[in-house]
Amino acid sequence: MADVMQVMKKQKGAEDVPMLDILKNDVEQSGGDFDSVYAALKQGIDSGKMRIMRSGNTLLIYTIMQPGVAEVHISTMDEPNKLVDAVQDLYNAMKVAGFKTGVTVTDNSQIARVLSAAKLPVKVQQVPGTQGQAQYQLTIEVK
Repeated sequence: MADVMQVMKKQKGAEDVPMLDILKNDVEQSGGDFDSVYAALKQGIDSGKMRIMRSGNTLLIYTIMQPGVAEVHISTMDEPNKLVDAVQDLYNAMKVAGFKTGVTVTDNSQIARVLSAAKLPVKVQQVPGTQGQAQYQLTIEVK
């Protein structure tokens, strides 16, 4: 665990946004209810199934599905150029933590572009959404 912390260690800068503000911004942009999301997140963390990694103003919220496999979600308030670096940092931290695969489903096609810009090995598959909109299943191979 100390190795993961070493990878994730960053100097706190004046531009760092509090974690709750990043989460609240993400939930509000997606039209969700922050109190419900926060309660679910707290319950997941308390149970040990959910965790959060941070790089800059980007959070990687993940649920451990099975050893080496996590369902992931990215919340960010970083500028696009900083987001690519943050995603690379988080990928490296997942590698150190022993993950082999990260999966997510999103309706935001920009996430796939960011992962590609960060040069991460990601497979993108379009899947039907629950409301009829296009969604993307992203599978990140952690090598």
